[in-house]
Amino acid sequence: MLESDMFKTLVLYSRVARIHALVMSVLSVVISYLYTLSRYGDVPLNFKAFLLVAGTILLFHLAANTISEYRDCENGVDDVHSPDTKYRLITGIVPRKHVFAMGIVSFCLAGILGVLALICGTLWLLMPGIIGAGLSLFYSEKPFGLKYKAFGEICVFLAYGPLLFSSCILSMTKSLSMSDVAFSIPFGLLTTTILLANNIRDCEFDRGKTKTIVTEFGLKFSYAAIIAMTYVTLVSMPIFVLLEIVPRGTLLTLLTYPVAFLATKKVGNSGLMNTFGLLHTTFFVSVIIGFLLSSWRNIVL
Repeated sequence: MLESDMFKTLVLYSRVARIHALVMSVLSVVISYLYTLSRYGDVPLNFKAFLLVAGTILLFHLAANTISEYRDCENGVDDVHSPDTKYRLITGIVPRKHVFAMGIVSFCLAGILGVLALICGTLWLLMPGIIGAGLSLFYSEKPFGLKYKAFGEICVFLAYGPLLFSSCILSMTKSLSMSDVAFSIPFGLLTTTILLANNIRDCEFDRGKTKTIVTEFGLKFSYAAIIAMTYVTLVSMPIFVLLEIVPRGTLLTLLTYPVAFLATKKVGNSGLMNTFGLLHTTFFVSVIIGFLLSSWRNIVL
């Protein structure tokens, strides 16, 4: 009985902390790993530093989730009438201070792993590490609370695009090219569409409580932005293949075009966030499978 209660409590805390959202970071880390193997496989790679960086990224993500959840409640952004509140902190299903403590502990553990990555890898990791740490903490924490000042989408783009990919690539190769940075951009954009879709859904609830791109620039601008980010992402992979930045197997992303079309048609309607979440997952998974197929083909041939 005790073990059962402990398991239920663990599941409850994981839902409040949105552990499932870490899949976004996991997929991005896997893609950065496969990209580095594909592009720099002929040079020695530092896998130990990469694993430390990967752990740092996941812990920073968890810290950002939990601290943000806590601050949304404390700042009155969330209330019982907000959308999708079943497993949200505002319902009181777990103590608020516990979730905040989880965030601080995750942030400190991420810092420890980050220092170890610097020791095992390269000091060039210091810059993306410091910026990433700042975005993780001050995304919602005082004195900046960037998400409450309409900088949420920018933070997410930087964190899940250039910062994540550059950190992973630097950890393994100790170098970074403009092509590497360019490769990260569509993944940052597509991840940002999920937050933007969420803010579009919550537009009426957010007015007067917080500032987002939607409340500041309006729905028409937000619709145009989410559609533009989607199609920039979709056309990027064929361009990267033409430029020989990635292998031809990544053209598998062309199969996600129907999902993208469905997602953009959903703009302005209900279910927007779920549809863009599906697009994100299918696109990222197709990139991973594309890299793996290309790698397998090279081994066979």
